[in-house]
Amino acid sequence: MTITAALRDVAERGTGHGIRLFRGDEERDRVGFDELYADAGRVACGLLERGVRPGERVAVALPTSLDFARALFGVLAAGAVPVPVPPPARFASLEIHMRRIVIAMRQSKVRYVLTDAALGSLLGPVLGDGGASGSGEFDVLDIAEVPAASPVHADVAADAPALVQYTSGTSEDPKGVVLSHANLLANVEAITKGIDLTDADVGCSWLPLFHDMGLIGTLLSAVLAGAETLLMPPEDFLRDPGRWLRVISRYGGTISAAPNSGYLHALRKVPAEDVRGLDLSSWRLALNGAEPVDAELMRRFCAHFAPAGLRPTAFLPVYGLAEGSLAVTIPPLDREVRTVWVRRDMLGEGIVEFGGRDSGLCREIASVGAAVTGTKVRLVGEGGGVLHSDAAVGEIHIRGASVTRGYEANEPATRATVHDGGWVSTGDLAFRKDGELFVAGRKKEMIIVFGQNYYAHDIESVVGRLPGVTNHGALAAAVPFEDGDALVVMVETRESEAYARSELVARVRYAVSSELGITPREVVLVQKGRLPRTSSGKLLRHGAQAVYQQWAPASPGSEPIVTTDRVSLE
Repeated sequence: MTITAALRDVAERGTGHGIRLFRGDEERDRVGFDELYADAGRVACGLLERGVRPGERVAVALPTSLDFARALFGVLAAGAVPVPVPPPARFASLEIHMRRIVIAMRQSKVRYVLTDAALGSLLGPVLGDGGASGSGEFDVLDIAEVPAASPVHADVAADAPALVQYTSGTSEDPKGVVLSHANLLANVEAITKGIDLTDADVGCSWLPLFHDMGLIGTLLSAVLAGAETLLMPPEDFLRDPGRWLRVISRYGGTISAAPNSGYLHALRKVPAEDVRGLDLSSWRLALNGAEPVDAELMRRFCAHFAPAGLRPTAFLPVYGLAEGSLAVTIPPLDREVRTVWVRRDMLGEGIVEFGGRDSGLCREIASVGAAVTGTKVRLVGEGGGVLHSDAAVGEIHIRGASVTRGYEANEPATRATVHDGGWVSTGDLAFRKDGELFVAGRKKEMIIVFGQNYYAHDIESVVGRLPGVTNHGALAAAVPFEDGDALVVMVETRESEAYARSELVARVRYAVSSELGITPREVVLVQKGRLPRTSSGKLLRHGAQAVYQQWAPASPGSEPIVTTDRVSLE
């Protein structure tokens, strides 16, 4: 079985379902699954006529659209391998954004880029479009001009590559995860079983399709289940998150997913008076993944939207990553989010000590469930031994039918990540309780100050909830000073008055000190959008020290007031 064969099976079932695209609150376009299969064949024929070879990597640089689906399945139908890359977005400067795209395409030895006319005019000059002359490094193809008159659906082996999914690159440069047809279909099957997905469901998503959660979790899984699939561009959600909820309400959406920051955005921007006009009673699963999960936020979200019929059992915190195709663990359905409280200080030392929520020393962590069908999970200690105790934190290792065998043209990274027996180290730290996984943070995001370990997300979560902080925009880092490493917290804010900014700095210092027992050496306030982000909107952690150097105060003890591109001191 291949992805193309699976799409053919869905098309032949004749359910009448398909993919619908929404812009604003209006439906703009629709394609049935039978049409999608035929369109993919015509795109495949056009690619083969242009010289695309079986197994060749073809970049797909398209916004959320039906053309993205046609391009994705068309490349697969040609026996080639899609490499989704993000179209220019608001999360990074064009120069940084294009550099990351070019690095990915060079690493995958891409010759052809499938895009549309609007993006082609932007991408062509930057990428060195060779066009018919072939004089450039890449040929930029307009998806509207590629389809041929007759469809072609090439046969490939199940273990042939089907996707190169580049990691988000929050803590290091993105790496291309190579996934086979068998990997992807195994993960789709695991997701289908884990969330009880059927063709009676209605999926609704605003997640970017070049990211694994949007591509595999909300597009591929829904399409191959034959479920009606409702899509909207991320930029529409960012402008007005109420659009997402209105589509779910009007069209009976049953499954949708978002990262923690997405739920927070909707919670902040959809007022109580608008909630009363929604009907969210059909929404049975609200998956929460791709970022650390905040249990308190999920409770607040459920309470805010309860008048619209949202059930407290709808939230489903999940864990996954590109190296596992996507889904690694899923909790049981039809229960409220399960959490535990653990001592922060002990957790930083790799020890799990449970406590009470009122102690002031504990952190709440949500369960992300148990391993999905076909995947095994183990926890490994610092010494390399497998942990069997629930009282210790270890690195998550995964193995199974969905798990990659390595990275694209990156043998050193493959050797460092893929171990004997096919076990893949994730870089994520977790512990178990009663057979379920609780994710504590990432190894590379650990901050060490005065010999004490702190999880960066722990600090950022505390700061992100404070009044005056824009959309959870906080980035914590250990920065070297003459007297040793110290904690610096960079915060996005709209505050412009000197007094309000001074108050915000004081709130940040007090909150971090009182909740975590460490005082930031410096708190740097920057305008909204100044913290570096990946193409999918995640904070770019390995750029934290560079950001601090850009905005650092000129003299010790002074607080920076960031106006435009310069720092002026109080």
